[in-house]
Amino acid sequence: MPLRVILIDDETLVLDALERILASESEIDVVGTATTGRDGIRLAREARPDVVVTDLLLKGDTDGVEVTRRIRNALNPPAVLVVTSFDSETQMRGALEAGAVGFLLKTDATDSLATAIRMAADGDPMISPAMTTRLIASYVAPTIDPAAEEARRKVALLSEREIEVAQLVGAGRTYGEIGRELFISDSTVKATIGRALRKVDADSGAQLAVIVAMARLDLK
Repeated sequence: MPLRVILIDDETLVLDALERILASESEIDVVGTATTGRDGIRLAREARPDVVVTDLLLKGDTDGVEVTRRIRNALNPPAVLVVTSFDSETQMRGALEAGAVGFLLKTDATDSLATAIRMAADGDPMISPAMTTRLIASYVAPTIDPAAEEARRKVALLSEREIEVAQLVGAGRTYGEIGRELFISDSTVKATIGRALRKVDADSGAQLAVIVAMARLDLK
């Protein structure tokens, strides 16, 4: 059964482009589109998709962060994948904290959108590598920043393998790519992420990747 997906972006040209990218994917069915956050939230409630793909900067009084928060607070919510032009670190941070499972640059959509949607449906993160850097920058400046200290405290609870896997997630690798690089199965990658999430009290692989990157282990 195909994954049911809705797309939210205030530019109709972007919506058309995303639909074209997904048109050849037999396992993905775009069941609706919306050009405002309010309409997107309503559509998510009515269409009951598996994945919502949303931009962050939307016209009107409901931006992508609020869309993510309200959709994720619903009963049995769909996964939310952010696909953006990289406009605001603050909004990316807000979407991460609101429960977005993945972050993809629009410039990466042609090659990676379908994979990111499949991963999001499974609860697995996919992050454009440049976005990890911007997300970290929104939390922490110097290595003595309290946020960096807190991240190091949490990361100290992780094994070397858990840190390694989290760093690869932050580098934009899929679970399959991580498994091949580390010579482990996809299920082992997922189990490793699951253990690490519980240790650092994170809600998603995207949050875990940011926490590990914020710890600035290379500069300790």
